[in-house]
Amino acid sequence: MEVKNRQAGIPAVSGRFMNQFNRGGGFMAGAADNQGLGRLRGDVTVTIQTRQAQTLLTGRDATPERKGVMGLMRFSRNLSQITAAAKADDPWADWYLVQVEERLEAAEKTLVAMKADMQAVLQANPLMDVRVSESVKPLQVTVGFSSPHAYWIARVITELDTLVRMILTAQHVALMVTTEAHRRMDAASVLIRRVFESTDRYRATGLTRDDVASDLAQVQEAMQKMGAVPEDVLNGSRRAKFAPALPPKAERELEAVAAVGSAESAS
Repeated sequence: MEVKNRQAGIPAVSGRFMNQFNRGGGFMAGAADNQGLGRLRGDVTVTIQTRQAQTLLTGRDATPERKGVMGLMRFSRNLSQITAAAKADDPWADWYLVQVEERLEAAEKTLVAMKADMQAVLQANPLMDVRVSESVKPLQVTVGFSSPHAYWIARVITELDTLVRMILTAQHVALMVTTEAHRRMDAASVLIRRVFESTDRYRATGLTRDDVASDLAQVQEAMQKMGAVPEDVLNGSRRAKFAPALPPKAERELEAVAAVGSAESAS
């Protein structure tokens, strides 16, 4: 199937791209602790076979003809900043991580459903065995991130990659018209971009949950830029599943608040 190679084939990754990727969210050398024991570190390799997924992985600069696209590199930088702030008890950072997870879960669930639908399209004729196209030269990138959410979105991008290959295959064998194929691929890409954009408005403030209770001008400014933090996030009863551990003092204070709330509910 020669057409598939032109549509899904990807050039070998360049050294310049790898340097950019590693700067964006790449590996950090493990610093030894006081006992001389280094950090744990493992390799994760992502394999991409379509240009649509590659664009989401690397991003795309804006031009006069088309808009730029935030990629995994920039997203991982945003996440690193937000995760570090959440670890320092910034409630806005905690709130942004909750929103990132909500969009990630929604995107992953929708992509799984879209893949199931495409599988039905490809198997519509029981006498026609259609194999999903594969790139003759896939892109393989070894990645390392400081945030679990960056690995999560990398996994979701591979789901999109598979979906796009299914759509391009269906288009090539006349099981789906071009307009419908493009509509589905665009809809899938939008799901990922929405996850990326969920971090764009965050601004580091250096504020903590204790500060929110005060009348600091910085608190009002943060609310104007990023909105109010929901009460259940502020009191710590709702946090992202992959949120970092809070400082011991903040953790104890939130546990005390939770204990008071439980006692009041029981009475």
